Amino acid sequence: MPDGRRPRVVVLGSVHMDLIATAARLPGRGESVSGGTFAMAPGGKAGNQACQCALAGADTSIVTRLGDDAFGHELQAALAGRGVDTSLIAIDPEAPTGASTVLAAEGDYQSIIAPGAAGQLSAADIERARPAIEAADALILQLEIAPEISARAAAIAAKAGRMVVLNASPAPEGWDAIPEPLRAATTMLVVNRVEAGRLTGATASVDTPESLAADVARYTGVAIVLVTLGAEGVIGYADGETVRQPPFSAEVVDTVGAGDAFLGTSVVAMLEGLPSAETVRRGAAAGAIAVSRRGVYDALPGRAVVDAFLAMNA
Repeated sequence: MPDGRRPRVVVLGSVHMDLIATAARLPGRGESVSGGTFAMAPGGKAGNQACQCALAGADTSIVTRLGDDAFGHELQAALAGRGVDTSLIAIDPEAPTGASTVLAAEGDYQSIIAPGAAGQLSAADIERARPAIEAADALILQLEIAPEISARAAAIAAKAGRMVVLNASPAPEGWDAIPEPLRAATTMLVVNRVEAGRLTGATASVDTPESLAADVARYTGVAIVLVTLGAEGVIGYADGETVRQPPFSAEVVDTVGAGDAFLGTSVVAMLEGLPSAETVRRGAAAGAIAVSRRGVYDALPGRAVVDAFLAMNA
C-alpha cells in the first residue's frame, strides 16, 4: 500500500465443507465410476479466497453464516487458523452449514453447491459488516449466494470509494442477469474462459485468448478483467493494456481452489500497487502451486512460498 500498511480486504460469500470424490474420469449422465478416493475439506469460494488473501499478506475479514454444527465449528477454526478475522461470521441457529459435492478427475471437476446457512445471509448481516466494508481497500464477492445480498454490500463499498472484485462464479446466462447495482459497482471482474462465454453470450472471442479479457471488459464496462485459461495461463486487461501470462509448469494433483488461489494473490498484489504484469504473474504462480497440492485450504500457498516459486521460475 502507498502508506506502507497491509491491505485490508473483506470477503463476502459462502463457506462450506467440500466432499470430494476423485476418480480416473468423471462419470457420464446416469453412470457410476468406481475405484475413486474420497476426502473432506473446508471450502466455499469466499472461504478459499479469504484464506488466500490472508496468506498473501492482507488483513482479511470474512462475512458469512455458518450452522451451529460440527462442520460450522471446524470451518470457523480453519479460517482463523489461516489468519482470517472471523468476528463477522454469523452462527445460524437453524440452518445447517453448507456443503459442496465435488467430482474431480483428469485435472477437471464438477460440483453441486448446497449453500445452507450461507444462503441465509441477510441485509442485517451486511449492515453489521458495514464499518468493515467501508474501511476495507477491497470487497471480494462471488455468485454462490443471493446476488441481491452481494449487490447491497457492493453498493456500500462503491459509495466509500473501495475496489469491488466480482468473481462471477457460478456465472449466470448473461451479464444482465446480475443485478444492476452489483454490475455498476464492480471495478474488477475475475472469471474463467467458460464463465466469460456465459456472461457475454459468446460475443467475446473465447477461442482467441489474446483479445478475450479486452472483449469482456468492453462488453461489461468493467475496468479490470482477469480471465484464467487453465493450461493456457491467464489473460488480463487493465488501463487499456492486455497482459498475457503463460502457464507455469506444475504437476496437477488437484485443481479445486486453484482459481481462488489466483484471485486472492492477484487482488493483494494489485492493492500493494504492483504492475498488472506482476499482479497476474503472482496470481498464476499461486494457482500453479495450489494445483500441485491436495485439498483446498491446505493447498493455498503463503507469500513466502509464492516468492520462492517465482525466484525459481525467473
